[in-house]
Amino acid sequence: MSGRRASRGDSATWSVVWAFAGTVASRLLWLAALAVLARLIAPREFGLLAFALVYITYVETIADLGTGAALIYWPERREEAAQVTFVSNAVAGFAWCAITLVAAPWIADFFNSPAGVPILRALALSFPLKFLGTTHDALCQKEMRFRVRLVPEVAMALGKSLVAVGLALAGFGVWSLVWGQIAGLAAWTAALWIVVPWRPKWSWPRDLAQPMLSYGRGIIAVNVLAAITHHADLVIVGRMLGARVLGLYQMAYKVPEMAVIVSVWVVSKVLFPAFSRAHAAGEEVGALYVAALRWISLLAVPSSLGLALVAEPLVITLFGEPWRDAVPILQALALYTGLRALGAHAGDVLKATGRPGLLAAISIAKAAFMVPLLLLAVRSGPVAVALTMAGVTALTIFFNVVAVCRLTRATPRALLASLRPSLLAGAGMAAVLLGWQRLAPAGEGLLALATAVALGAASYLLLLRLMNPGLLPEMRQALARRRAVAEVRP
Repeated sequence: MSGRRASRGDSATWSVVWAFAGTVASRLLWLAALAVLARLIAPREFGLLAFALVYITYVETIADLGTGAALIYWPERREEAAQVTFVSNAVAGFAWCAITLVAAPWIADFFNSPAGVPILRALALSFPLKFLGTTHDALCQKEMRFRVRLVPEVAMALGKSLVAVGLALAGFGVWSLVWGQIAGLAAWTAALWIVVPWRPKWSWPRDLAQPMLSYGRGIIAVNVLAAITHHADLVIVGRMLGARVLGLYQMAYKVPEMAVIVSVWVVSKVLFPAFSRAHAAGEEVGALYVAALRWISLLAVPSSLGLALVAEPLVITLFGEPWRDAVPILQALALYTGLRALGAHAGDVLKATGRPGLLAAISIAKAAFMVPLLLLAVRSGPVAVALTMAGVTALTIFFNVVAVCRLTRATPRALLASLRPSLLAGAGMAAVLLGWQRLAPAGEGLLALATAVALGAASYLLLLRLMNPGLLPEMRQALARRRAVAEVRP
């Protein structure tokens, strides 16, 4: 049993590596494109696209009826489960395309952005384009084929970046972002159909559809509540503060999204199927969660603290002087995303153990608490909104952790021990960077940014090694086990 658990842990670890490599590559491509686009397109035009993407994000949380997560969770009848997911997604994709075409004026009015109507109608194409590929993507996740999944991730970023930058250079303004978004989704779906051999059939497994849709209802509730708690700030900022501020807020969010939230998203894609497999096999999920939290924190803590401390030279270097107002927003959002990264994966445990209802109940409480506070905070500006998101997230982490400890053998002491290395080294890194900023001459350019990043990374790794001398040998042992498994396999 211990050998199988170690093998499963190594498999999950390397799935994270491949998933992280693909996502980082795609996000770096898009970040490079954004650095160009920010100098060609005004913040207000970015805001026009941002409110449309907020609407799309909310629709996507309910449109597939939770069948994508059900396919990952379902322990048997792979082909028929995939068929249920595909039919549900295809119907939903075309239906939401039609609904968006009709409802675009009302959606734009809600955000006080009538100029966004044609943008919304163009982006309606994104629903069928994406939903025709989600079944293949779910199969990749179910089978933990994250090396294969790297191809569509990079294809989407490359297609979006090339089209958006090309059209922006040609003077298409916000429409370069719109057509770049559509091109990226088309490339993603096409690549998935190439690398995943599964094909739909003309059938509808009625006996399987009902239990999958029943499971999916709990996932929909979780996803809707997650969208509220993770994106309510964008809705409120867009409606109350206008397209320009939303553009600044969204661009500020892109940076920690690349550095911190990407780890949340990537690791969730791996941990949910890994936790589901362990639970189905009768293994202890809590131990796997504690181990995952340790490695997640080693990345999330220094990333979020570092972004908050180098926000000014980072924004000016990447996006230019017109985006200076995004600096304090980025600093607050870096704190929020770091907390979110540390608390997010408790939800994967609850879903994998068949308790999406409990996760939904926790999310309901969080949403009921968060939305009124955001409506009050927005009166003080976007920075207050971001800080409110951070405060509520810190509070609700406690409830997620309590739920995991009650359902598994994980203990608060074990969770704190898993966080100790990153928190101590991160605090030391922050002290070093703050001291350097006080002593060094002020600077905002590329040299100041590169110096701060190098100093922060070096101090964090040095402190991590000094305070946790066994950590690097443990990583080498994990790599050695993986190589040994690879050599044994035919």
